[in-house]
Amino acid sequence: MDVSVENSGGLTRRLKVQIPAERVNDAVDAKVKQVGQNARIPGFRPGKAPMKVLQQRYGAQARQEVLGQLIQSVYPEAVEKSELNPAGQPQIELDSFDEQGPLSFTATLDVYPEIELKGLDAITVEKPVVEVTEADIDKTIERIRDQNKTWEPVERESVDGDQVVVDFIGRVDGEAFEGGTGNDIEVVLGEQQFLPDMERALVGHKGGEQFDVNVDFPEDYGAADLAGKAAVFDVTLKTVNEPKPAELDEAFLEQMGIEDGGVDALKDKIRESLEQEARHAIEGSVKTQTMDSLHAANPIEVPQSMVAQEIDRMRKEAMQRMPEHMQGDEEQAKTLLPDEALRENAEKRVALGLLIAEVIADKDLELDQERVNTKMEEIAAGYGDQSDAVKSYYQQNPQLMQGLQAMVMEEQVVDMLLENATVTEKETELDELLNANRQQG
Repeated sequence: MDVSVENSGGLTRRLKVQIPAERVNDAVDAKVKQVGQNARIPGFRPGKAPMKVLQQRYGAQARQEVLGQLIQSVYPEAVEKSELNPAGQPQIELDSFDEQGPLSFTATLDVYPEIELKGLDAITVEKPVVEVTEADIDKTIERIRDQNKTWEPVERESVDGDQVVVDFIGRVDGEAFEGGTGNDIEVVLGEQQFLPDMERALVGHKGGEQFDVNVDFPEDYGAADLAGKAAVFDVTLKTVNEPKPAELDEAFLEQMGIEDGGVDALKDKIRESLEQEARHAIEGSVKTQTMDSLHAANPIEVPQSMVAQEIDRMRKEAMQRMPEHMQGDEEQAKTLLPDEALRENAEKRVALGLLIAEVIADKDLELDQERVNTKMEEIAAGYGDQSDAVKSYYQQNPQLMQGLQAMVMEEQVVDMLLENATVTEKETELDELLNANRQQG
């Protein structure tokens, strides 16, 4: 078998392989014999037809059938002979496969980069230091009360933050258009639920008022027949409602899971929750900074085949967070999240994955199974009475367990890198820390 390698630039290689005619013909003969064992050919008993007859009848078919089998069996041999380190699956191109001749094909593949780790002792991290204050707890209670607010009708003019209930009919050139009519539509002013022109026009009116609103649809509006056009909406503002946060009463406390201890017990529960969220955010910040330092000290070229797989994975993750009716449409997903919008983050993810693997190999790190068990206990504890079922589900799902193990291995890498890192502390407000953590997530 002849094998040669062409460097196509970067991490791409073209592996040219030629399988000798003898090996090809032996494979074809074996396939013909296999077919001939049950072949019914006029003039011969089943399985007794001469090889020459079988070749004439089944040779061409057999040659096509062994094509893929030969390439699949020979490719690993060719890779080993070439001493390449493939990253991902190759693209196979058939060069020649003539009758009684050799089989030649080209495999285009990416290889892993050669990595020489640097800067592991120059990592710097600014660790947030946070104290959960009474003000943080009170702010959280107010936010929960607001999330559970009710709406009460008022006689005054509407302002931002109010909810208005409206009927409307939209017309372009005097004609009502599809989708331009609504009845009993609830709009919270200031939340940008409507077109800007419409929402601004709903401020400053009382319940029962009727008025016209001029709306200019933007050029990039989703409905092509309305894009760039001017419309007039006949609006009836039926009611103005102002928000009323939930009362901090016994019913509210019960809804929050507080049976005894009153408001003080609620504050204790919120403090515990905020402190736990802060711990996780601090861990996330430290990990992100550590990984960013590792990446900055070791800029590496990454295999584009791996980047393409990561882009696809990121797109699927993003689509799963979108409304259910949008989740199965792959073409829509590619329109909303084109490759180029995801490429930079995908390349960074791939690079960090390769660097982490290199650190693990370089430092002979082994997975700490006890940490895996502890991590699984932490995850399961969040499901309350269902914790045992969650642990069982993880244990029976190899993919979930691999993800959990990878998470723990990353934590071990971070811990090892932090041993020689320069770590300083920075006093941080809770909201600043949590908002930064949510943005990174």
